[in-house]
Amino acid sequence: MDATADRQRGLELGRRWAEHASAHELAIMVSGSFDDLSEILPPDVSDQFVGGFREGVLHVWRGA
Repeated sequence: MDATADRQRGLELGRRWAEHASAHELAIMVSGSFDDLSEILPPDVSDQFVGGFREGVLHVWRGA
């Protein structure tokens, strides 16, 4: 999968996850660093996916 598609996949899954997460779970994901998220998510996901996932979570967190 190319980097753009992987990032887009992460973005969509991050948004979906965040829409169903508790306030506590959201706070953990938003306050965590990129490296923290890399440790939480499955080890086989790319950096682009992790970045997209975090961006998707932040969109929901901010109400965007």
